[in-house]
Amino acid sequence: MKKLLFVLVAIFPCALCAQEVPSVTIRTLCFQRDPSGIDKLAVKSPDQPAVNLSFPESFFSPKSKVALTDGKVVFYNAANLNGPPIAVANIPKEMKSALVLFFPVAGDKEQMVYRTSVIDASIDGIPKDGGLIMNLYSKEVRAVIGEHRIALKPGGTAKVARPKERNDYNMSAVALLTESGGQWQVISETLLPFVEESQHFFISYPDAKSGRPSFRVLQFGNL
Repeated sequence: MKKLLFVLVAIFPCALCAQEVPSVTIRTLCFQRDPSGIDKLAVKSPDQPAVNLSFPESFFSPKSKVALTDGKVVFYNAANLNGPPIAVANIPKEMKSALVLFFPVAGDKEQMVYRTSVIDASIDGIPKDGGLIMNLYSKEVRAVIGEHRIALKPGGTAKVARPKERNDYNMSAVALLTESGGQWQVISETLLPFVEESQHFFISYPDAKSGRPSFRVLQFGNL
C-alpha cells in the first residue's frame, strides 16, 4: 500500500503540472488580407506543439484551443513557422473564449503584419439571440438597429438585444451613421433577419486602403 501511495504522489503532481498550461478557445476572422496573402495561421508557445488555424475572411473560423504566452496568443504564418510572429492578441485574464479579429497594418515598428482586436465570445459578451456592436473607427459612429439607437466612441462596444421592431420575416432595419461637415450621414443601411438561436456582430472600422469608415455584419449561431 505504501508503494502504491508513493507512486500516486509521484504521478499526480506531473498531471497537475500538465493541466496548468494557460489556454483560451479562439475563433479567428481576417477583415482584409495583407499584401503577402497569408491564408493560414499557427499559434506557438514555449514547450507546446504548434496549433494550425484556418484564417477565413467571410466567417469566423472553427473553435480552437490554444496556449497562452504571458497572457497573449502569438500568431505565426503557418507556412513559415520559423519566421517572426505576424500578430499578437492580448487576452484578458478572465476570458476563456474569444473572437480574434485581424486587420492589416503598414509600417508597424514591431514588424507585425496584423493588428488584432479581441472580443469576449461568451454569452455574457454577446447577448443570446442579440448582438454586439464595436467601433474601431477613429471617430464616433451612431447605429440604428431596430428600435435601438446607439452612439459609440472610438474603441467602444455595446450589447444589443434582439430588436422587437421586426417585420413578418423577422427582419429589422440596420444603419450606420458618421459625421461629416457637421452633419450625420448614413454610410450603410439594410434590412437584416433577427431569428432566434442566432447572434450578430456589427463592426465599424477604417478601410485599409481608403481610411474611410466601413461597416460589416456577421451572423452566426449562439456561441
